[in-house]
Amino acid sequence: MIDFEPLSESRHSHFAEKLFESAFPEEERPPFRSLEDRDERFHFLVATFDDEPLGILTYWVFEEFAYIEHFAIDKEFRNQGLGKATMLSFLSQHPDQVVLETEMPSTEQADHRLEFYTDLGFTRNPQDYWQPSYRGKNKLVLPMIVMSKYELDDGEFDEMRDILYREVYHYKGPKEK
Repeated sequence: MIDFEPLSESRHSHFAEKLFESAFPEEERPPFRSLEDRDERFHFLVATFDDEPLGILTYWVFEEFAYIEHFAIDKEFRNQGLGKATMLSFLSQHPDQVVLETEMPSTEQADHRLEFYTDLGFTRNPQDYWQPSYRGKNKLVLPMIVMSKYELDDGEFDEMRDILYREVYHYKGPKEK
């Protein structure tokens, strides 16, 4: 059975930090130590299976939606259905709108991620989206795909993007690259 432990209560914090820093390039993650300074809408979970740590999931809860910021399964547990089980467990606890960003399909790994989220029932939104920098440069750096449980119309997409830019990335620049 997949369980979730808040990082602050987990005895697997070293595992979580190591996976967080190895699974995401520096430009696609904030510094690990800065995560404890985020407000109460931010959550960092350690996913466990039979009390063994297998992955991490960070997310934000906003009034309009939940935003999955980072999700990773340790290499040892990949291709066993545990990533899918972990995400389905999370989604069962968040029945409303859930959004996430994923890379453009330009590599085999990126194609696999897109297929993974599509298989879970996420919808690929057609609007252009650029992820802001985590490193304080106040610029848009990565073209990404926004996926959601339910397709976002243009107004919903703009509202979601503005919330993420303001609350998650602290991005104050124009909405263009």
